[in-house]
Amino acid sequence: MNTAPRVPWWTVFAMTGAGVFMLALFLGPRNDLAVLPRPVADRDVLRVAYVQQLTPDPHVWTFPLPVNNQFILSLWEPLIECDPENGQPQAAAAVSWRWSEDRLSLELRLRADGRWCNGEPVTAHDFVRGWRRLIRQNLDCAAVLFPVKNAEAIHRGELADTSALGVEAVDDFTLRIQLNAVRSTFVAELADPLLVPLHATTAAVLENKPYRTAPGTLITNGAFRLVQAKAEGYRLALSPHYRDRNTILLSGVEFIRADGAAMARLLVAVGRADLANPPAIGAPAGLPTARCVTEETEMAMSVVSLDLNVARGPLRDVRVRRALALAMNRAGSIAEADADRLVPAYSWVPDMPGRPGLPLMHEDEAEARRLLAEAGYPGGKGFPVLILPVNQRRPNFGYLQVWTERWYRVLGVRTYLAFDPPEKHKLRYTRGEFDVMQGGLMATVPDAGDLLGLFAHPERFDAPHWANPEITRLMAEANRRSGLERLALLERIERSVMEDVPTIPMIFERRRTLLGVEVAGWYADPLGRQAFKRLAITPVEHGEFHAGGPP
Repeated sequence: MNTAPRVPWWTVFAMTGAGVFMLALFLGPRNDLAVLPRPVADRDVLRVAYVQQLTPDPHVWTFPLPVNNQFILSLWEPLIECDPENGQPQAAAAVSWRWSEDRLSLELRLRADGRWCNGEPVTAHDFVRGWRRLIRQNLDCAAVLFPVKNAEAIHRGELADTSALGVEAVDDFTLRIQLNAVRSTFVAELADPLLVPLHATTAAVLENKPYRTAPGTLITNGAFRLVQAKAEGYRLALSPHYRDRNTILLSGVEFIRADGAAMARLLVAVGRADLANPPAIGAPAGLPTARCVTEETEMAMSVVSLDLNVARGPLRDVRVRRALALAMNRAGSIAEADADRLVPAYSWVPDMPGRPGLPLMHEDEAEARRLLAEAGYPGGKGFPVLILPVNQRRPNFGYLQVWTERWYRVLGVRTYLAFDPPEKHKLRYTRGEFDVMQGGLMATVPDAGDLLGLFAHPERFDAPHWANPEITRLMAEANRRSGLERLALLERIERSVMEDVPTIPMIFERRRTLLGVEVAGWYADPLGRQAFKRLAITPVEHGEFHAGGPP
């Protein structure tokens, strides 16, 4: 995924940063910073400090981090929302839906009262327009549409006509979607922030960016509309035409660009922001302020792994792959600074609502040495050096060092961490000239099958050059089932994959959100898609906003 370049933000934001540091230096000790009173104009405005680049283009982002999701979902509304408690789809821009008898065609009925922020009705044609734009983007995230008929062929250039995409407007308020195969999670997948509609004017506005000086040119259908776009952040106001505007307690949302996570944390500490996600390292108790701040955590639907090239050298032997997995010390490898954020992964799917994680892997140094010796490499003798290409854009180099050093200390297996320029890194990958590759996956729906579905598509899980037709069959069967039957099939898939060890899951992530006590209505969401329209800014003491100490 890539993102559009932004105007440098630091020139404008420098004054804000300087002001915070002046507070730190001159207004009191580091543990007693003065807390800024909330401006009257921001009484009902949620203020969010962010570090990553943000763009209002729903089809341009670097990674689906919570702040990206929250920003897009404040401006845009997809067809469906997911209940964070159970992952079940709920009506959003669509009010109802029904499957064909063969479950290969889905018809959704749009709300008659759905409106763009300029008052025009949201129609099925707007969703067709948005999805056709997405599938033309040269982005990996366009794979969210691959279950739709002809989507993958269009994205790969095998079909030039985007009108062949299996989505059509039957009439202004009926959208029909044709699928390649039965997919029981597809309705929930429609909640993805990528799958929003586009107004007839929006594609040109997103390309040319006139919204930077004229925010009203960006027409969106979410609860909020853009009213300011500057280098230091964005300001949103409640859309006057949103269908549920009378139930929303916020008058707006401000996204404030911070120079790093430490600055985002300080902005919350001194009352300039109400929310930071992700916050900097450190517990709320360590904030240099008297402001009352809480921290909320949630398990993310993602996994970081070491993928093994099962078509290469000793890694063809499952005993070798199991030895490498058994030799790990996941908990011991997690740095103290990351202990509140990272969780050892002993399965491919983390804990999630309605489906606890399965303890499928364990660690056993003695058994790891025995298996490697049984495979013909006692103490690592005669074992070739493993090649692990390193993507210099990823921040996990320190963990790769720790994990591969573990293989050497326990098994005598050496690893070469290959720092290559991007072109060579890609070439090494496509040619299969590696033994281990850092991998991982982030789910797009709160369903275990979304993470496990990777193994049913060897053309996508191609780093290990591993395929198992039985897994593909079981996943197809799971996609025809629901409830306990589906969960049982998904467990069979996960157990089978972990037993064959084409990949070694290493860490899960627990997201942390720093919140000022004034923020009400926050809820956990395994995909980090909290809808700000559900939140409120509330008084904390006698009808007044707290601005100087705990209530």
